Amino acid sequence: MAKKESGESMDVGSLFRGTATITFVAEIVSAIMLLGSTVAFILRDQPWIQDVQPDVAIFLLLLAGMITLFFFLGAIGFFVRFNRRVTGAVISHDIGSVDLSKPRVRSVIVIYGIGIGLILIMGIYGYYLIYQYYFATLAATSISFFGMTLSLGIFIVAFLVQIVVAALGRTAAPMIRTVLNE
Repeated sequence: MAKKESGESMDVGSLFRGTATITFVAEIVSAIMLLGSTVAFILRDQPWIQDVQPDVAIFLLLLAGMITLFFFLGAIGFFVRFNRRVTGAVISHDIGSVDLSKPRVRSVIVIYGIGIGLILIMGIYGYYLIYQYYFATLAATSISFFGMTLSLGIFIVAFLVQIVVAALGRTAAPMIRTVLNE
């Protein structure tokens, strides 16, 4: 007799690994943004910048675009090499779908989701407070400094969420294995 499929199913492993991948991509993109904004902020007050001829400025912009493209290519290579390790550190690859109709499974998944959501909200609000009290005045005068603070905030919040997802994923793995074995 065939085993009857029960209610809803959710791939918890993919959920945790996908969240880790999204935060990893946010960290890489924000690090590149941080680097570009920092270079722009450093160069903005250099006296030779105002004296550059338009032809040379176009050449320098093309050079900066090429360097940025190489950074993105390097970041893609870095992502490809380390994404499997990052997602493996979050939750084991043997964790798969769980039946949400089993007792306590749905509530545990919801509690983990609320935990990740709350840390995301706390991180964003905490960085907003730091921005308001320390960075807002200077960011209002310089778009490059605003870019630096924005990318720094994205990096910090993504890193914080990634750590929390890894901690929750590691603590959830034994419980999920127990549920899968029932």
